[in-house]
Amino acid sequence: MRSTTLTISLATIEQNYRKIRASVGDDVKVMAVVKADAYGHGLIPVAKRLEAAGAEAFAVAILEEALELREAGVSRPILAMGGIISGGSGEAVRGGVSVAVYDAGTLEALEEAARREGRPALAHLKIDTGMARLGVRGDGQLDELLGLWKNCPHVRMEGAFSHFAVADTDPEFTRAQDRAFRHAIERVRAAGFSPITHDASTSGICDCSCRHDMVRPGIGLYGSLMPEVEGLRMAQRLTARPVRVMEIEPGETVSYGRTFTTRRETRIMTVPIGYGDGYPRILGNRADVLVRGMRAPIVGRVCMDMLMADVTDIPGASMGDEIVLLGRQGDEIITADELARHAETIPYEIMLGFTPRVRRVWED
Repeated sequence: MRSTTLTISLATIEQNYRKIRASVGDDVKVMAVVKADAYGHGLIPVAKRLEAAGAEAFAVAILEEALELREAGVSRPILAMGGIISGGSGEAVRGGVSVAVYDAGTLEALEEAARREGRPALAHLKIDTGMARLGVRGDGQLDELLGLWKNCPHVRMEGAFSHFAVADTDPEFTRAQDRAFRHAIERVRAAGFSPITHDASTSGICDCSCRHDMVRPGIGLYGSLMPEVEGLRMAQRLTARPVRVMEIEPGETVSYGRTFTTRRETRIMTVPIGYGDGYPRILGNRADVLVRGMRAPIVGRVCMDMLMADVTDIPGASMGDEIVLLGRQGDEIITADELARHAETIPYEIMLGFTPRVRRVWED
């Protein structure tokens, strides 16, 4: 069987959650974001572990993810942040799933479903404060929707939220978004509603002024983009075993396109992973792997199913060695942030990009 394996540490995710939980204090609730298969870490295993650890609520992107959690027995509140684009109001009501509401059509569909099902619909008002993606915009739209909401008594406004656009790079714009959110919340409360409020995800959590009633850690749970909280660790470790180790002569080329030419006798290790597994093709001639606790550069282009590494400077490198493509080995570590820099992307894309043919193993 193919050796390529993505090992996910549930204990590490729980430890990260507890560190974030401690950093925000007891007065602030934590809604753990587990959308997109928990950022590639496994929707059900992660949610169950965090529910047992005390997470007050969960956030997903789409209703299907929320219903999958309910079917798996997750009982804590769940918010589908993307709302209900076409249908699904009945399923949301029956599943006790809260959905984002930012237009009259969704609100009316939920009211109708709640009446039909004989139980309340749950919702979080979504306010657009500068992301220009989803949400009600401006006082006029907000007041109009709030007026309609008063005539939808079966839709319970559990929360109200927004989303920062540049919390990791532009504190001035982020504070302006938060001021706009606070202004909107004043109008919501003046209209007679009392929602839980939240607009800070991972990058905004450490600004105390942006925490409100609840925070939504996402990628921070998985060990990235939250340097303000000490001790967060990566939960993914991607490993493989070589399928060939051989020496080639000076002047020979490696992989498609002949983009790497040897200048000496070179020991090449072939690794059974490629862009067909979600390992980015752009990492050829840029990234490293770890062998025997040492870095070995990837040489030549990453193929669909394999890549090649130069292990000439690693004494004793052989067929029996473990190769680490993401994670720690000895004193060395390759992080999703490092791979993202080489791939000219973001660590989110690295974490959740591995395809189903990479075997998953969850560890406590």
